[in-house]
Amino acid sequence: MNTFDVLIYAIVAIALIAIFLALAQNFPPLDSASSLIKKSLDEARLDPNLGKTFLVGTLNYERDNLMTANGLAPQGILLSIQCTNPEYCCIQKSQQIQSQLCEKNFDWDYDFIRTIQAKKTNTFVRCIDIDKVNTCKVYVGLSPAQAKVEKIENIGENSSGNTEIKVTLTNSGAATLALGTATLKLYKKANSNWIQTDYELDPQEVEMIQPNENKILYWELNPMNLGNYRIMVNFEAKEAGFDESTMDFNKTQNSFCVTTNIGEVIYNAQNNNYEELHNCEGCNYAFECANAWGEKNKQKIYLPKSKDFAYCIRLTAEGSC
Repeated sequence: MNTFDVLIYAIVAIALIAIFLALAQNFPPLDSASSLIKKSLDEARLDPNLGKTFLVGTLNYERDNLMTANGLAPQGILLSIQCTNPEYCCIQKSQQIQSQLCEKNFDWDYDFIRTIQAKKTNTFVRCIDIDKVNTCKVYVGLSPAQAKVEKIENIGENSSGNTEIKVTLTNSGAATLALGTATLKLYKKANSNWIQTDYELDPQEVEMIQPNENKILYWELNPMNLGNYRIMVNFEAKEAGFDESTMDFNKTQNSFCVTTNIGEVIYNAQNNNYEELHNCEGCNYAFECANAWGEKNKQKIYLPKSKDFAYCIRLTAEGSC
């Protein structure tokens, strides 16, 4: 082989290497299952994402692959693993009978998962805070039960004058949700801030919700003050995470404000007329009392005096307005 042939082979080799490097940049190596799980855990443990189930993806688990909770967990996180599809998950290791053999795809316990036979399957993660400590779980197989507030509706005032709230809860996971609790908190807008009120409503228990099933709950509330309000509903369940949702509404009428009786008559010397006082109870503002009397007798005009009484004007000491 002469010098010219060697030079040609060298040029061809350099060109092939350049092509290979260019293709490698366009098609980087696929991340391993463990690295994809770690990335998802970093997102799931952030405050806005707590309580929600995240799909990592449909991951390839190679034969004899071993992943441990300690190896997957970011620093400062308590992590456990659960294999959730009985079709290809062995019985949990700590529950197996001694020397019991399993021929399914995954051998597992809360601190590890080992691939017996290669399998491609969905993987999920979810994190919550327990006593201010990030606590996360990896689910291999089916998605776990997931608490979700589907909808909050203001139905309107009922016959008692209370605002009726309808809340639709659901389970967006693939497992049964059990032992859930729903709570409702009421906030009032002050300037541009939402301030939690001391208005108390009892929490409601939810025994069980099947996957994609809806559960309807009702609350009645009647805040005394007028203004803009925000309802926040929290729904959480054992082994099902939690979810929160809000709905805003405006209270324009105080149903606690009621008319009582006609009071004394006061002479107004400046205007040379008489003010006939009409008493109220439960009103927070003078205009509420005047409006309550106006609704009761639409033929007369009632003016605001204080939160406890309104008045109408008459020209003489005798008779009525």
